[in-house]
Amino acid sequence: MKQNVLKFTAFLLILAGNLSSCSEKLKSDIDTEINIRMVETFDVSPRVLQFYFSTTKIYPCTGYSIGMLCQQSSNIIDISFKGVYEPEICRNSPWYAIGGINLGALSNGTYHLNLYNGEVKHSGELIVSSDSYKVKFVNNPNFRFTNAPLYKIPENTIWGLVGYHKSGSISLVQSFLAELMNLGAEEKSYTPGTYDRFVINKEGNITYPDALWGYYFDQPFIFYYAGSITDLEQLVIKYAHDYGEHISITVNTDKGSVLYSYIYQ
Repeated sequence: MKQNVLKFTAFLLILAGNLSSCSEKLKSDIDTEINIRMVETFDVSPRVLQFYFSTTKIYPCTGYSIGMLCQQSSNIIDISFKGVYEPEICRNSPWYAIGGINLGALSNGTYHLNLYNGEVKHSGELIVSSDSYKVKFVNNPNFRFTNAPLYKIPENTIWGLVGYHKSGSISLVQSFLAELMNLGAEEKSYTPGTYDRFVINKEGNITYPDALWGYYFDQPFIFYYAGSITDLEQLVIKYAHDYGEHISITVNTDKGSVLYSYIYQ
């Protein structure tokens, strides 16, 4: 499992109790830069956009949350950051203060985005299109978008990784990918940039920045696949039963399903 996925998963678990639809109590100003990460929930229809917030400042333990107010009307989104709440009981390791807002399913168009830290206001634009979420926001010391633009994972996309420890297992990896294409998986050109679960580099290849999968070797992949999820699962089961000690397979779908070969061993 790669390191950045683990960190982000931990972030999501901590955030679960803090994600709101624009409501929090008032408090004092925040004296630290706020990082903003856009996340698209792509396994629902229509898809939903969320903003996840984290402070640059590290607090003594997990549980610190960002207080905020949000007002959303027509094409205007106002978010006011009011302070950091300290948990009643301080446990675990030092961590960022975090928070989140569910902006819902946004129609294509341009939204005026106003961010307030106390009396300080920064304005910009959130541009939603059929394939991306883009932000036009002037650099400032209060707010920083960490993954803009965020590209939408195209429908009928599968992606994942085959991990292995011995170089000789590359033939099994190639065999799996060949059989995947025999099922109907097709190579496709994807726009370079950041997606919700991966990055497409300028060469058009899928990458996972700062990945630490735990394997000596790994082969990431991404395909267009409109076939049966059952057929896909059966292929993963076959390789899990026959070659599970040599390779490990993970397959993700744009509908939110994840197939792990180790489950079927």
